[in-house]
Amino acid sequence: MKFRVLTFALLAGVSTPTLVLAQSAGEPQKPAHDSRSQSGLTAAPTDFGRVDIYGNGAAQPAPDGVNRQDLGGGYMIEEEAVKTRSTVTRDAIAKMSPTANPYQMINLLPGVVITSPDNSGLNGGNIRIRGYNSDQLGLTIEGMPVNDSGNYALYPQEYVDSENIEQISIAQGSPDLDSPHIGASGGVINIYMRDPSKTAGGFVDFSYGMHSTAREFARAETGQIGDFRGYVSYSHYTENHWSGPGSNERQHVDFKGVWEPSQGNRIGLSVIFNDALNNFYQNPTLGSYNTLGARSVGYNNALPLSYFVAPAGSPPGAWDRSANQASLYYKWRINPFRNLIVSAPSTFTISKDVTYDVIPYFWYGYGNGGGATSVTENATATGNSFYYGRFNIGAADWNNNGVVTKNDKGMYYNPSITETLRPGLINKFTFDLGDHKLMLGYWFEYANHRQTAPYAFLNADGSVADPYIDSGAIAIPGVGTPEFRNLLTQTVTNTGFVSDAWSLLDDKLTIESGVKVSSIHRSVYNFLPGVTPLNTQSDLVALPQAGFRYKFWDYHQIFGSVGTSFRSTPNFALADTVNTSSGAYTPANRLAPEKAVTVELGHRYQSPLFATSVSLYGSHYENHQISTNIFLPNSGSSVSTTINAGAVDLWGVAAEIGTRPIYNFRPYLSANYLQTRILDNLSTSGATPAGAPVSSINDFLPTKGKHLPNSPTWTGALGVDYDDGHILGNLAAKVTSRQYSTFMNDESISPYARIDAMVGYRFDDIAFGKKPELRVNLYNITNTHSLTGANSVKNNASPTVGVYGNVVSASAPTYYVGQGFSATATFSMGF
Repeated sequence: MKFRVLTFALLAGVSTPTLVLAQSAGEPQKPAHDSRSQSGLTAAPTDFGRVDIYGNGAAQPAPDGVNRQDLGGGYMIEEEAVKTRSTVTRDAIAKMSPTANPYQMINLLPGVVITSPDNSGLNGGNIRIRGYNSDQLGLTIEGMPVNDSGNYALYPQEYVDSENIEQISIAQGSPDLDSPHIGASGGVINIYMRDPSKTAGGFVDFSYGMHSTAREFARAETGQIGDFRGYVSYSHYTENHWSGPGSNERQHVDFKGVWEPSQGNRIGLSVIFNDALNNFYQNPTLGSYNTLGARSVGYNNALPLSYFVAPAGSPPGAWDRSANQASLYYKWRINPFRNLIVSAPSTFTISKDVTYDVIPYFWYGYGNGGGATSVTENATATGNSFYYGRFNIGAADWNNNGVVTKNDKGMYYNPSITETLRPGLINKFTFDLGDHKLMLGYWFEYANHRQTAPYAFLNADGSVADPYIDSGAIAIPGVGTPEFRNLLTQTVTNTGFVSDAWSLLDDKLTIESGVKVSSIHRSVYNFLPGVTPLNTQSDLVALPQAGFRYKFWDYHQIFGSVGTSFRSTPNFALADTVNTSSGAYTPANRLAPEKAVTVELGHRYQSPLFATSVSLYGSHYENHQISTNIFLPNSGSSVSTTINAGAVDLWGVAAEIGTRPIYNFRPYLSANYLQTRILDNLSTSGATPAGAPVSSINDFLPTKGKHLPNSPTWTGALGVDYDDGHILGNLAAKVTSRQYSTFMNDESISPYARIDAMVGYRFDDIAFGKKPELRVNLYNITNTHSLTGANSVKNNASPTVGVYGNVVSASAPTYYVGQGFSATATFSMGF
């Protein structure tokens, strides 16, 4: 069955899904074209002629969307793209623990490496795809971008509830032309929400597990009411930390509505609200981990007595409240955040040959990564105590007791607050010209990114009075409200794109080509005293792409592509900074954007019983932007800044295979081989050799030829799903080879493997309950204790002689500690 799709979407995304196709029972037949894949450029979520989750198909899906037919248990679909793309569907997502975040859902796909401090996923973590870090990847939800608009960071714990995700698709190479990203020099991740059901009802599940894990979810469906259908859901999730003190709490609301007044015309609205307050896990150095062990790593569960009472011998009225590691108190290490994501992906059929897709969107976020900082009222006889910008405020009454006391060192809540307002609009016209499909599009965004870092009093017992500091920031007479950061970043993005998909030889051959032109203008206003008040940078880039896909014999196709991508300079590189203790000044550093070229050549086999995909890939990117320490002659000291670290090469092989049901089993296997090479030495600062006067000077670490950190050479995954309609279970194993944690490759973590499993039972309908289901998800069933990746990558972990003969001092990387065994039981039911 062939789907002819006309689309223009003001989107950016990858293929989307919601049409569920299933193989009929009986003898294998060649499956119809999988409408969740779209030949050509990134498809809008409106491209696929949707049906609801209880929709058509030979196998009626369960209330959670499982149809028991998808390739590899839901880890593959039949793909039509000219580049490598991998997809996870409801068949896999619905059988994971509902606590899973999007990173965990795509963990088995080739090229994906995730690290997380917990099995539940509520504390986020990091992801790399083919050597590209999370802040080099783009992520869209329902077509709109959700990366941090300043530094492109991702926060997977904030996104859609798993029950409402229909599909996650990743393009491991370059983004598609209509992907709305200015920070994606690597690939893209696209999340699509399930459509509302045409039948009124709902779905609930309840999950409980180890470490006081508790989660409740409920979704109500309107069913079809005239031309409208929609749903709203709510979830609440709490858990205690498995290592050290701390807990997490998340409240979440999803809404989606669809109005379809006529065939080919559709207006959608998606709303995602998230409110969370988490404690951070501690990320130890390798030495700390080896000494303490996994279960003993954590922040302090109480403040030391010296925080409340001055030790004997302290000056009258003064003592050091930061003594005895008070700053490691877990209640100060918090991450409160609220965000709202709104998008309206819509399609309008202008004529039988012309379609217009549009996605207006808005992103709002407010929160911080909390912490506490010590400040001395009068550190020296001259009063040098604190630099507010480049202004030394000298002696000051920080604790507001009316007296400036020498050596009185207090602790103050000092979070790094970010507030973002980010409206945008993506437009796409598609013209069906017979053998050609022409796409014209335009994307506009205006992001306001406010970042502050005030100080606030703590309660008498040391607790945080207001995690958000909506009010109560410390103000010092004659000084104002001191902060270590006070920025407003305004980013205006204008992007146009045009492409053509040319179909030849009765659709056996498809040739795609196009170009995207992006103009990005950034204004960084810095309100600290004495620094440059405004730094601007404008980037103009042209990004061509081309690719082909050729089908031959019955089930074979070859594909290849050449794509270009870029990453505009993060906003923090465009702001002057000042060390609050020493006054060391770091000027802004305008950098050229990262630019990458990716080449892929691959083969797919898609038969009635199984499908395979194998691809060779290579990437070269320049102007690698990293934070490091360098010596600035005018400052006379070594400072932290963002630099251009040169070029990087990556190449490798990716493969995956998945089957349709074989006696109710559906195995999936993936593997990725990756080689990375740093092509330049890394600028840093060093000390002169022994016997010479000690000073900090510029030097270069000999990193040329080294491997990228956090980029294992080998990863492999195996998934096996069993589902006979009642008994269900699966097994998921992932093996990861050694990962370096420094650019000098002088420290690394060992290879590790983790095995997760699930077992459950799906009942027949009981009264009003549709297909009640009970399952238990088991994580890390072998209870493996290991480090899973570097949280902070460093230049070198051992003292190293630089290119010019100077000694570059060591700095210890910190790591994510992988959780041992845990289990979660879930009861779910439709109604």
